[in-house]
Amino acid sequence: MTTRFGPIQIANSQAFSHHPNGFGISPYLQEKLVFLGQFEVYQQAAALAETLLGLSVGASQIDRLTRFYGGAIATEVDQAATPEAAPVGVVYAQADGAMLLTDEGYKEAKLGRIFAATALRTSVVEERGGHIASSVFVGHLGNAAAFGVKLAAQLDPYKDRGGDLVFISDGALWLRQLMEKACPQATLILDIYHAMEHIGQAGKASFGTGQAASDWFDEQRSLLLDSKVDEVLTNLKQLPIAPALRHSVWAYLQANRDRMDYKTYRERGLLMGSGAIESAHRTVMQRRLKRAGQRWSINGAQRVLTLRVCAMSNRWQLVRQHIEPFNPARAA
Repeated sequence: MTTRFGPIQIANSQAFSHHPNGFGISPYLQEKLVFLGQFEVYQQAAALAETLLGLSVGASQIDRLTRFYGGAIATEVDQAATPEAAPVGVVYAQADGAMLLTDEGYKEAKLGRIFAATALRTSVVEERGGHIASSVFVGHLGNAAAFGVKLAAQLDPYKDRGGDLVFISDGALWLRQLMEKACPQATLILDIYHAMEHIGQAGKASFGTGQAASDWFDEQRSLLLDSKVDEVLTNLKQLPIAPALRHSVWAYLQANRDRMDYKTYRERGLLMGSGAIESAHRTVMQRRLKRAGQRWSINGAQRVLTLRVCAMSNRWQLVRQHIEPFNPARAA
């Protein structure tokens, strides 16, 4: 056995000589290296291991460990996470996609996030927003159907919430169809910032970027918050803008109007923005998988993403279950 004090010889009959899954590394060190591998690029993970543990470990070894356990836990991660205590009240779900560079070109990695309203925390610093204390994440590099299966499995414990299961997304049709199939009784909300982004394009084309544009934008936002979608659509028709742009914005709002009852959502005290999933893209996915110069194999990216959602969902015990712990009976 290699230690920070040098090599130590241990009889094969002793429990400390047991190295699970074919790696010549103790279970304890395997877990630590896998955690570092999903957290940092492999070269930096190796440097951290040497600094923190006093052990020289190659980046390629961390790569092999990370890929192995990322594949080993895939089935368990895709199964529904059982909350320690069923959350009371509203449960939110959000999903979105982001592009990753792979050996096969850019591919969309899809990420889902589920969290209870009771997990929302307000920052102690004024006007600094807040954070979400705990979430369950779902990650998939591939098509929408396969991602939908994974997300539906995590949503299954909340299907009986009816309208208290709230799904917030942009106007992507695949996301709407996914949720309508998985949880048809859920409350579906169009992210208000995406709605205003489309409206803002029309306003900018008509008024430019001055005060008139700002006033018009604020007026449309007030109308939306009061669920007066028809008035917004009428105002769009009156703008002297290109017909193609007018039709594009009008069609977007018309297609999503049944998810734009913002007055009711406000009265219920619901979130109306998809910022939680957008921030998750940065903290869960991009922080590890979208560094400068990175390019992934499909298999490698999915396995690291699996470990990322496992760690960020506070489900790391799934990794430990695949790394055999020290068993005192072996020493008998």
